[in-house]
Amino acid sequence: MRSFSSRAADLGHDRAVGIARRFGTELRIARTAAGLTQRQLSQRSGVSQQEISRAERGEIGISLDARSRMATAAGHELSLRLFPVSSVPLRDSGQLRIADVIVGALHESWSARMEVPVAPGDLRAADLLLSRADESVEVEIERGLVDLQAQLRAAQIKRQRLAERSAIPVRLIIAVPDSTALRERLIPHAQLLGQALPMRSRDIASALRHGWPIGGDGLLFVRTPVRTPVRTPRLTSPASTR
Repeated sequence: MRSFSSRAADLGHDRAVGIARRFGTELRIARTAAGLTQRQLSQRSGVSQQEISRAERGEIGISLDARSRMATAAGHELSLRLFPVSSVPLRDSGQLRIADVIVGALHESWSARMEVPVAPGDLRAADLLLSRADESVEVEIERGLVDLQAQLRAAQIKRQRLAERSAIPVRLIIAVPDSTALRERLIPHAQLLGQALPMRSRDIASALRHGWPIGGDGLLFVRTPVRTPVRTPRLTSPASTR
C-alpha cells in the first residue's frame, strides 16, 4: 500500500498541473481582452515573452512572482488561497500522542473513533469522535494555534457537517498540548475563547473521566508524557487557567 506522503505528492502535482493550465487559459483571455500582444505584456510585466508563452501553454515551473506580474500587467490580480479538502492522518502528524492520552483517560461510557469522515463523499475527517448515548464530541487536535480564528472556523465547519446527520448534539472540543508558551499565546484571545469555547478544560476533563455529558464547546489542555508513560495519562487544567 502506498504511503500517505506518496499519495499526497501525486495529488499535489496533479493539482499543480491543473492550476497551471487554468492560469494559462485565463492569462491568454485577459491579455487578449486588454488588446495586448505577448511582446507588449512582456514589456509591461518585465517577464520574458518566452516565459509568457510557456505560461499560456499551461506549463508548470514558472515562479509565483512571474505569474503575479503577468496577471497585474494584464489588468488582473492573482490570488492564492488554501481550501481544506482533507485531513492529515494523525499517525503522520504527531497528533496521535494527544489522541492516545484522551482515549486512555476516557470513562467506559464513552466510545472513541479516530479520523471519522464528517459526511459521505467529504474528504475531511474529525481527528477524534467521542460518543455516548446522548452526546457526540468532535475533538480537533492542534499542536499549535498559528491562526486561532481560522483553525476554529475549520473545526466548526466539520462539526456542522457531523451535526447534519446526527440525532444527538455534537459538541466541539479543541485539544492542545498543555504548555506555558501556548497558554500565554492564548491570552490575547480570551474574549474569543470565552464566546466560542466556553467550557473550561478541567470541566471537560472531568466529564470525560467520569462519563458525564460535556454540554458545550470548549478548549482542552492535554499533558502528554515526554517518554513512554509509566503512569495513567492525565487531562489537565491548573486552577489558574481555563
